[in-house]
Amino acid sequence: MRRSLSKVLGPVLLAAAAIGVSAPASAANGDFLGGCDITLTTPDATACQGYYSGNVLSGNSTDIGLQQSAIAALPGTFTWDGNWTGLVNDGNVIGSLTNGNELNFGETLFGQTIIGAHFGNIQDNLGNSGNVSVFWLFDFGTEGASSVVLDNIRGFSNAALYTTGSGGGVPEPTTWAMMLVGFGAAGFALRKSRRTARLPQMA
Repeated sequence: MRRSLSKVLGPVLLAAAAIGVSAPASAANGDFLGGCDITLTTPDATACQGYYSGNVLSGNSTDIGLQQSAIAALPGTFTWDGNWTGLVNDGNVIGSLTNGNELNFGETLFGQTIIGAHFGNIQDNLGNSGNVSVFWLFDFGTEGASSVVLDNIRGFSNAALYTTGSGGGVPEPTTWAMMLVGFGAAGFALRKSRRTARLPQMA
């Protein structure tokens, strides 16, 4: 009887052990999952970094380094000093969507803009789902943008604004040249009118 019981239980225990080994452990907060998609927003992002498990958009000291490394992995030269309170609204740029799926900034953002977002339940075209965070790089140019539409994304929680270009962008060199010529012409005209006013009137 003992022998037959071990014959029956042996394979069952081995199968259970194999299932336990092969079953993936749940991701810890901040684990890099990959699979972010730049086409999940309108306009499309220029680049993205993530996904990361859980909500890593906080001033928690354990998340600062992760945010810094995620931002550093994006193209461009911006580096974040880790000062959460130095960000717009202490980083909490928005906590809800308008018009169903529109991330509205409440102001016009210009140039290269980095936004981090957390989703309690996200499903994208790569099949990624779950409690994740992502970092997007946008280029809003000199025209700017006051919102981004989240395409096919559910469970939005909150977003953080890390950096944005200056309002209206930096003028092109030709624009600077035209401005200098204009200032010079205005100065010359002003000087000439003053000189003319000083000349004595001939009777």
